[in-house]
Amino acid sequence: MNTQKKKANRRLKSVGEDCISELPDEIIIHILSFLPSTKLCVKTSVLSKRWHHLWTYVPNIILTEYDFPYDECEHHIMERVVNKALALHSSSKINYFSIQIPDSQDLYESIESWLQLAAGRAVESLTLNINGSSARYLFPEFLYSNSNIQSLTTKLWEFVPDARISWSALKELSIRQATLNDEVIQNILCGTPVLEDLQLHFCHGIKLLDLSLKPKLKNLVINVKESYFGDRDYDFKLKIVGPYVEILKLHWSRDNLRCKLMNMSSLVKATLDIEVIDDEDGEDDYQEWCPDMVKELVENVLPSEQLQLTNFCTLALSTLRMDVMASLSSNLKSLNVDCRGEEYLCGIERILQCSPKLEKLVIFFDYVKI
Repeated sequence: MNTQKKKANRRLKSVGEDCISELPDEIIIHILSFLPSTKLCVKTSVLSKRWHHLWTYVPNIILTEYDFPYDECEHHIMERVVNKALALHSSSKINYFSIQIPDSQDLYESIESWLQLAAGRAVESLTLNINGSSARYLFPEFLYSNSNIQSLTTKLWEFVPDARISWSALKELSIRQATLNDEVIQNILCGTPVLEDLQLHFCHGIKLLDLSLKPKLKNLVINVKESYFGDRDYDFKLKIVGPYVEILKLHWSRDNLRCKLMNMSSLVKATLDIEVIDDEDGEDDYQEWCPDMVKELVENVLPSEQLQLTNFCTLALSTLRMDVMASLSSNLKSLNVDCRGEEYLCGIERILQCSPKLEKLVIFFDYVKI
């Protein structure tokens, strides 16, 4: 046993007991960049004198509310800690800047100063998430014109630009819980010439989403399922024109929502998830809740190669004429559908008969009695 221990010790000494510290600073900084928060990066400064300042060169700044538990840290303490960390940050370039903090108007001025620092260091990916529901922040005016940001994600931020938006490098945009109108969304679309991915979660106020001049925009997600906006009397009406959209996902679950698709000729993959959650008798509600709208939506996505239909959308298959279904689904290769009862089987059977190229079929059975 002693001989084995001696051999093991010799091996350790030959390769070095601390292999990581033998790496160049650039490699260690790259490794630190994978940590999920700046606070964890800062903690590595206690490992040795050499590591004391390495965290300051990590090109990511990630601030989360989990780093500052509300019951242990008031907002002014969070401000002081974050301000000190940013003052010590030495990297001349910021790849990723993320703020995910509790809802508080008291932090707005500090957040603006943090964002100015990020913009001054050519930030490429920006996430601004406010976790709460009572307050919304105005998106800073100085960020409406930026040639470096490639990815932007916001939650509980309102867009009220005073001038034209210019995000010349932006490729990915995700907006969550915001009130938008046609003028603002058109301003965004005009100012994002290379936009490829657009996601709108729990947003309302848009009536027309015209993407006919966006040849690079290939991925579109509209999600108002279990909408954040609790006003049941609000009418959500949206018309989408997307001749270049290749991947489409629509999710919603309220009976006061209306959606119309137009010119979706490039669709390759589509997901329709529609369900009314007001009453317990979901299938009975279908006959009263815009069956023509659901039927039209299904017809617009049938030409895609990969299709996922859930809830009422699967039920709508049984209402389509066979000749229409045959002409639309000739390219369908993959199909995922829900089956919640016998009334769903008719539509599934019909689309199987009309899809000669179908290679994959997945059926989700949900508490059905057949």
